Amino acid sequence: MPTPPTVRAGDDAPAISIKHWRSFGPAEWLHVREGLLGMALGSLLPVALFYTVFRVWGFSAAVVAVLTWSAAIFAWHRQRTGGADVFSATTFGFACVKAMAGLVSQNPVLYLAWPSLENLIYGSAFFGSALLGTPVLALYAQRLYPIPPEVRASSTFKRAFVVASGAWLVGHSVRGILRLWLLSTLPLELYLIADTVAGWPINITLVAFTTWYPLRSLRRAGLMDAQPKQLSSMDTVELVVEETAPGTV
Repeated sequence: MPTPPTVRAGDDAPAISIKHWRSFGPAEWLHVREGLLGMALGSLLPVALFYTVFRVWGFSAAVVAVLTWSAAIFAWHRQRTGGADVFSATTFGFACVKAMAGLVSQNPVLYLAWPSLENLIYGSAFFGSALLGTPVLALYAQRLYPIPPEVRASSTFKRAFVVASGAWLVGHSVRGILRLWLLSTLPLELYLIADTVAGWPINITLVAFTTWYPLRSLRRAGLMDAQPKQLSSMDTVELVVEETAPGTV
């Protein structure tokens, strides 16, 4: 049976390795929880807020509500941690541009078509930065999974995110084209529902691939701690509940 390739010290074998999630303690689970909170407040809730306010008070009110919410969450996170959160900062930046276009034109179609351009900007930025060796997508991954700087500097990490970023370029391109097609063929209120439903499979697939592929590459290169003994499903649930409960930190 062929022997697995060895990892040369000094190349992709830093003194510190990334932890397997089963080895997480309170500090690592706090990091994950903070990242999920930032994603929910900065990226997911603004979409729901726009849909709700648009249906109740109209287009202009919805644009202002999303812009106000995005600015408030960005400022809150910066004051709380002393730094910018990548989820809320990205949402706030795009919300400013979308709000300008929407309020000046008073055109809901133009406002809702803008995310298609966002998709292409995201995908191109992710893939281009990965090719240059500084993957922007890794900033989002780092917010959700604690990754030591030594691991982020490894060539294995950078190569893995070239592949993951390429997947996001393809996925975001498909997402943008689908969004424009739905916008051009459906009434506005049906579009708001269909766009959300149609986007979730693409987004979930991309997030799942970005979670699985880089960690698989790091594990194969010896940059991840060995997985602890297999836990039962009930043990796993109990571990997650215990480590994410407020009293554990």
